[in-house]
Amino acid sequence: MRRHLAIVGVLWLILTAVGLVLANVEFEPAVRSDKGAMIDETFKILLIMSVPVFTFVIAALGYSVVVFRHKGEPTEDGAPITGRGPIPLAWFVVTSLMAVGVMVYPGLTELPKVVSLEQQPDVIVQIKGLQWAWQLTYPGEKVTTNKELVLPVGKKVGFEISSQDVIHSVWVPSFRMRIDAVPGLTTYMSFTPTETGSYDTDHNMRLQCSQLCGGNHALMMVPVRVVTDAEFADWVKANASGGTGSPIDGAQEVTVEAANPAGTVDFAFVTPTVTATAGQGIKLTFKNTDKGVVHNIAVFGAGADPASSSPLRATGFEPGVVDQVLWIDALEPGSYPFICQAHPITMKGILEVQ
Repeated sequence: MRRHLAIVGVLWLILTAVGLVLANVEFEPAVRSDKGAMIDETFKILLIMSVPVFTFVIAALGYSVVVFRHKGEPTEDGAPITGRGPIPLAWFVVTSLMAVGVMVYPGLTELPKVVSLEQQPDVIVQIKGLQWAWQLTYPGEKVTTNKELVLPVGKKVGFEISSQDVIHSVWVPSFRMRIDAVPGLTTYMSFTPTETGSYDTDHNMRLQCSQLCGGNHALMMVPVRVVTDAEFADWVKANASGGTGSPIDGAQEVTVEAANPAGTVDFAFVTPTVTATAGQGIKLTFKNTDKGVVHNIAVFGAGADPASSSPLRATGFEPGVVDQVLWIDALEPGSYPFICQAHPITMKGILEVQ
């Protein structure tokens, strides 16, 4: 028996040494937030603590399978093994101390730091999930977009997260932070981006829905960029929203209506091309007749690409049935694209100003 214990002990030490080396291999994607660094450090400590426990079980089990295997059907039960003695006692004491240690660190020391909220964040971002898009609003900067999440490096960012319809989940792998977006409830998180970077060079820099939320769940992804203060200021200036505009006396009326053919998800506009007169203000009424479906309408500059441009005017996301109104100042002749930002692939059209 002593020989078997000695062999298992040596095997355990070898496996533990190998496990500790592997546990220190950097396999996670680059971390780009202060709280993400805390999470990585905590994960590594827990991984290192688990190595000797895991390797002890593997060493004992593997050795037993090889040495004490039985060919054919057993004719009798094996000899009973009691739990008394120094080895079971040592196992109980050590693992109990490790369990208590985990409760203290990271349970009582690091977890509160991760979930704590900045009381005075430098930037507030309101994230609203809907099937199947993200609406990103920077109330202090008057920017609303669904194209990308842009954050300034080294600044404290507070997030206010909600959902229009079903449960979604906000997750950026490089930040390591994740929290659900729940209908009828606002959830919060905050952290500080620590490195500049973008989705173009690191695909873990993306805002991803990590909660299966319906047929087009995979579409709920927008790129993330962390930029310098100057670059953030330039981005804000370029993307500040014109909102829905102010009422214009004598404005011509243009109507656009949503269509949902035969109750499918192939959303479209009933009339993808509408016309208006140049040099006269426009009251554009968008009729969302799709009951319970979230749409909006955004009108872009003449010849602009909606995928890479900011709208002249845009409504918020609202479920139907509802009418939304945009007031647009007099336009020069040209073709002005408009889309539903929640369903930009199928819901697109042209405002022809003549």
